[in-house]
Amino acid sequence: MGSAAGTHPRARWTPFTALALLLLGTLAVHVAMFLNRPAASYRVLALGGDANAVGLVAASSALLPIFLAIPMGRWSDRGRAPLLLLGGGIVMAAASALLAHAGSVLAMALFNAALGIGQLALMVAAQSVVTDLSRPGEHDRNFGLFTAAASLGQLIGPLLGGWVIDGRDSELLRTTTGAFWVGAGISVLIVLFYGLMVAALRDRTFGSADEQGTTSQAGRGSALGMLGNPQLSVAIFVSFSVMATVDLLVAYMPVVGEHHGLSPTVVGALLATRAGFSFLSRLLIPVLLRHIERLLLLTVNAAVSALVVLGIVVIGDPVVLALLMTVLGMTLGLGQPLTMTWVVQQAPSTLRSTALALRITGNRIAQGAAPAAAGGLSAVVGISGPFLLMTTLLAASAVAIVPLRARRRRHLPGAGT
Repeated sequence: MGSAAGTHPRARWTPFTALALLLLGTLAVHVAMFLNRPAASYRVLALGGDANAVGLVAASSALLPIFLAIPMGRWSDRGRAPLLLLGGGIVMAAASALLAHAGSVLAMALFNAALGIGQLALMVAAQSVVTDLSRPGEHDRNFGLFTAAASLGQLIGPLLGGWVIDGRDSELLRTTTGAFWVGAGISVLIVLFYGLMVAALRDRTFGSADEQGTTSQAGRGSALGMLGNPQLSVAIFVSFSVMATVDLLVAYMPVVGEHHGLSPTVVGALLATRAGFSFLSRLLIPVLLRHIERLLLLTVNAAVSALVVLGIVVIGDPVVLALLMTVLGMTLGLGQPLTMTWVVQQAPSTLRSTALALRITGNRIAQGAAPAAAGGLSAVVGISGPFLLMTTLLAASAVAIVPLRARRRRHLPGAGT
């Protein structure tokens, strides 16, 4: 952000207040999204759709965002994050209300796409604000808190959704309508929290400002050109793999639950377990990084996650599934915050929001391509297809980090002596 506000007490408290409001808004975003996503899967099933239709509707929320993330990142670099925050919340509220009236799979896909656009605007702008509020050395802590708030929302959302939706198959249309209206109400809170945050920061400059607080040069440069940096490109791929896995779990756990005879409440509890332990792991990031190097931590987490995912589809016992979700929550939880800081460290200072948006673009491609591919695989090999895809992506991301670690170790002072 722009110039400091001096030593007045308000200047010391404003960043803290703004960060607290941002975390509350982020919590509300993810409660709404992770309530709406399982609700969308159940509604598609209630409308007569199959696993392939579930995957296509899940993918719809990422198709347009693939093309919008980088422009939104440039807008944030140029100081327009407040407009994205307020506009994104309004779009999410409207999309949730429209989903409550969707009577076909096509309508579900269209309104789910609008929901995805709203969430995209919120996440691009919010990550930009986290970067602006963070002094040197604070990125891991603040991104950890930011993603911890997201995890808490991912815990509350499925639990709330499972409680609202739970009922006989014949009641799914009615109960999912109620769930979407709850999502619309929570989206109103998003607008409130982010609006208060913008008000708290009204005297500050948003975006990549120079020492005079101007943003005229911010955002200049090639977004795709940054992918020539192998560290940045691998960070984006790791984030891609983690996001694809989380999204496929949310989309296909209802399908696995139906296969194993688990109720929506149990499925919601399993998803909440994963999110709860992701929340815990993100709070522990500063401690972990004091003992384990970032790239080693990411490599181990991806490898362990790949192995755990394989067990989910073949195990029907809810207790064992809960244990697997515990491990998966701890490992998957670290991927997003650690790659956020990795991207910020590798990006030019005036293109940090654009670089984060490039990472989000990779995430949205994952959210679009992975469910579509998983739907196709499920049609060929059954419900194991999506989980085989998750394992492959996570294993590939672990392998991709290895040469970067080797290169970094060769360039450390004293290496080879």
